[in-house]
Amino acid sequence: MAANDALLRQTAARNRVTRLAALLKGTWVILGVVLLLMTVSEILLTAYYERADKKEIQSAVKAKANSGVYANADLAEGYFKELKEAAPWPFPWASYTQSREPDYAGKFINVNEGIRKTWNSKAINDDKSARLKIFFFGGSTLWGAGSRDDFTIPSLVAKKLVENGISAKVTNYAVNADVTTQSLIRFVLELRKRNVPDLVVFYGGLVDAWSACREGKPGVPIGSSNLERISSEKEAKARISIKLENLALIRLLTGKKQPVGCLKQLDVLSDGALDVYLGNVWFIEAISRSLSFKTLFYLEPELSDKTQKTKYEEGQLLKYEKWLPGYNDLYSLMSSKLVRREYESLRRNVVHDLRTIFSDVARPIYVDGGHYGEDGNERISRKIAADILALYAPAN
Repeated sequence: MAANDALLRQTAARNRVTRLAALLKGTWVILGVVLLLMTVSEILLTAYYERADKKEIQSAVKAKANSGVYANADLAEGYFKELKEAAPWPFPWASYTQSREPDYAGKFINVNEGIRKTWNSKAINDDKSARLKIFFFGGSTLWGAGSRDDFTIPSLVAKKLVENGISAKVTNYAVNADVTTQSLIRFVLELRKRNVPDLVVFYGGLVDAWSACREGKPGVPIGSSNLERISSEKEAKARISIKLENLALIRLLTGKKQPVGCLKQLDVLSDGALDVYLGNVWFIEAISRSLSFKTLFYLEPELSDKTQKTKYEEGQLLKYEKWLPGYNDLYSLMSSKLVRREYESLRRNVVHDLRTIFSDVARPIYVDGGHYGEDGNERISRKIAADILALYAPAN
């Protein structure tokens, strides 16, 4: 009897083990199938989103080319395809400034050692002793996102100076997405090499507002919040970790991640962004007195300032506001506070506010919410060239 009981217990134990093994096997099969389905889904969704993103980029390229800003839409479409190759984000890393323009050689865009090609007359290039040295610093609008090499703002200014008898060698040090502090540091690095200009032009303000709104605090480069997440202790882990937000399955479930915006912090962030901007202006002015070069500062225009917008421009303004809610309002507040705060910090007004320069223009100017085409550059360059001529008018 005892032997039978022991046999029954052994049989029951074997049966339990068999059932458990079968359950585990079934579980692993299910997990394997689920993992396989997820892997296949990830591969298929990644391929789908790559095609969808590429199609979206192609659609945006066509929209910009046919915005009415360019007379030749086919030529413009070729330009914007080249722009996508020439200015990919994020840019290569650079010491102190966080980024630099990648070198590129194309039909419309040429960048060498991080510097965009600028038109300069051959006669001036040959006669180096009889010319002014002029540096331009700024972000993507000054760099010329929307314009060919010879039709950026610095290139057009160079042409107008030559037409008016001013020999000048113009260099465009602008970098896409640069806040004014990055521009200042780039300038300091040139001065450190004893590369001192006769005149330096700083053109910007818009990216300072964009960065403050996007990052949630003023005075930092775009993308700083991503870098700050990687501390020295977590650096190695961060290099090998997989971000769930980058998975196609997560994108399917949550949609595209959109910036929060800055509607709730407009007053504080506009104050902070303007303080940083004017602090940089003050610093550059102080350096100029020591090294004996002249300065010009320009607060750039923005699409919301254009009173007579085309249908395309209205759509671009809505798109940008959707991308980063509050950004337009923040920049407007910066501008409205400029005169009073500028006088308080500098005791005189030195910044030229260009925000109304397109207010009376009904024709298409903007190719997107932040960048204008060559026609817009032409109008801005006339103003800057006139200011330079007032400083260096040749004797009659």
